Amino acid sequence: MRFSFIVTSWNIEDYIAPCLDSLAPCLEPGDELIVVDDGSDDRSCEEITACLRQLEGRGVSLCPVFLGTNTQGGVGIAGNVGLNEATGEAVFFVDGDDWVDAAGFGAARRRFERQPCDILIANYRVYDAVQDRFLKPPDHTLWSGARARMTLQERRHLALQMVGVPWRKIYRRGFLEQQKIRFPEGDFFYEDNPFHWQTCLKAAEIAFLDVSLCSHRIGRPGQTMAATGAELAVFFDHYERIVAQLPDPQYRPDALRWLLENMAWHMERLSAESQWTYAMRAEDTLKSIAEADWQALRHDAVAQRALGIARALAQGQLAEVIAIWQHQRVQRQLQGFEERLAQIELAQDQGRGQLDQLVRWSEGQRALQEFQALQTLASQGEDKSFTS
Repeated sequence: MRFSFIVTSWNIEDYIAPCLDSLAPCLEPGDELIVVDDGSDDRSCEEITACLRQLEGRGVSLCPVFLGTNTQGGVGIAGNVGLNEATGEAVFFVDGDDWVDAAGFGAARRRFERQPCDILIANYRVYDAVQDRFLKPPDHTLWSGARARMTLQERRHLALQMVGVPWRKIYRRGFLEQQKIRFPEGDFFYEDNPFHWQTCLKAAEIAFLDVSLCSHRIGRPGQTMAATGAELAVFFDHYERIVAQLPDPQYRPDALRWLLENMAWHMERLSAESQWTYAMRAEDTLKSIAEADWQALRHDAVAQRALGIARALAQGQLAEVIAIWQHQRVQRQLQGFEERLAQIELAQDQGRGQLDQLVRWSEGQRALQEFQALQTLASQGEDKSFTS
C-alpha cells in the first residue's frame, strides 16, 4: 500500500531536518513525501532541499512545495495543499517540528495494511522542550476504553474525546476524497479541530492502536499552542461550526464536552488583557446551548473543570467570572513565587553547606601548613644542634 506523507513547515530551521531524518526509515518504495513550506523566511527551505536530496534514489516520490508567502491562519491551507498533491492510498500528516517514532509507525502501518479503515487513531508522546522531558498525552487514560469489540457509535464517542490532532492518525485517502473533507481555511488557528470532527463523524470504520506514532514538541518559541490571547476565542467559532455539521443531536454533549475541556485549558493560560474579549465571545455561544446538553455532562469529570464557569458565562455573569479568573491568576502567581522562594532557600542551604565545607577545608589547610612549618623549623633545629 502506498503512503502519502504530508509534512508542513514554517520557520522551523532547527527542527525540520531532524523531523525528516526521523521519517526516512518509515518510507518504502512507492511512497510519496510531500513537504509544504508555508512561506518560511529563515533557512527552512534550504534544510528541506538538502534533506530531500539525501532521499533521492530510494524509489520514493519527493514533492517539495514552497508557497513563498505565509498563508493566513495556521496549518489549514498548507495541509490542504498537501492533500491535493497526495496520490497514495493512505495519508499520514507530520508536523515539521516533531519527529516520527519509526517502530510505532511501522506497527501502525502494518495494522492499517492488514485491515484498512477510514481512520486509524494511534498514540503519541509529548516532549516538553522547556523542561527537557517527556510527558503523557492529556488523553492517555482513555485508552483503557479502546476495546476490541465496540460498535461504531462507541468508537465515534471515544474518538471524539481524544485529542484531535491529525498527526496521530492514518487516513484512507479515498475516504477523505469521497467525503470532500479538508481543513477549514481562514484567519484563525486550531483548524485541526473541525477537521477531526468531520472525519470522526463521517467515518464508517474507526480503529485504535495504542502505539506511539510520533513525539510532539511543546514549549517551542512561536508555537501556536503557546497562545495566551484572545485568539483562543476561535474555539467558540469551531464549536458552532462543529454543531452545525452534526449528523445526529446525540453528539451535542460530545461537542460541549470538547468545548469545556478546551476552556479549562484556556483558563490556565488566558492573559489578563484578553479575559473580557474571551468572556464576551464565550457568552454569545454558551447562552444558546440547550439545557439537556448541560445536564448530560453533570457527572462528567472532565467537563466539571470548566462547567461552573461556563454556566455562569451563559447566564451573563461576566464580571463575576472575570473576578474569579483574576483571583485564580493571583493564586497561581503566589504559588509560583512560593515555589521560586523554596528553590532560592534550597540553593541558600546548599550554598551554606558548601561554604561550611570550604571553611572547614580552609581551616584544615591552614593547620596542615602550620604543621608543615613547625616540622620544617624542627628539622632545621635538629640540623643546627648536630653541627654545633
